[in-house]
Amino acid sequence: MKAVIINRYGSAEVLQYQDVEKPQIKSDQMLVKVYATSVNPIDWKIRKGMLKLLTGNKFPMILGFDVSGEVVEVGQKVTRFKPGDALYARLDNLTGGAYAEYAAVSEKVAAFKPSNMTHEQAAAVPLAAMTALQALRDQGKIKQGYKVLINGASGGVGTKARPNC
Repeated sequence: MKAVIINRYGSAEVLQYQDVEKPQIKSDQMLVKVYATSVNPIDWKIRKGMLKLLTGNKFPMILGFDVSGEVVEVGQKVTRFKPGDALYARLDNLTGGAYAEYAAVSEKVAAFKPSNMTHEQAAAVPLAAMTALQALRDQGKIKQGYKVLINGASGGVGTKARPNC
């Protein structure tokens, strides 16, 4: 399969489009044909080596954490999804893998793609929405009935923090 990989840390010039092995799924994962992904700050921070204490030096590395696509194969322990289902997800931890034709996606981090969203729209949701949720609920301790001023809200996280958007 084709993927965008890095073989070393550096600027955008280290990104390479190459043939790599298709991911092997675990029993709780699905093999997903990637229709769309997104680029987030974590991607360029990893590419530059800013998080190498967490990611290590195992190359080649496929970046990308947000993914939207179609289930091709399911592991033995997968119960909610079947081949042909459209889903979107934020891939586990710091493994990445969304900048490729196929990605291994854990069932626990996947959701069915809403039918009124394109794959491109769905792929822009997971990391930004999770960050907004963590900021408001976990860090801000915001509860139902609170009033919150969202100043700016023009980026991915800000737009997800706004109600009714």
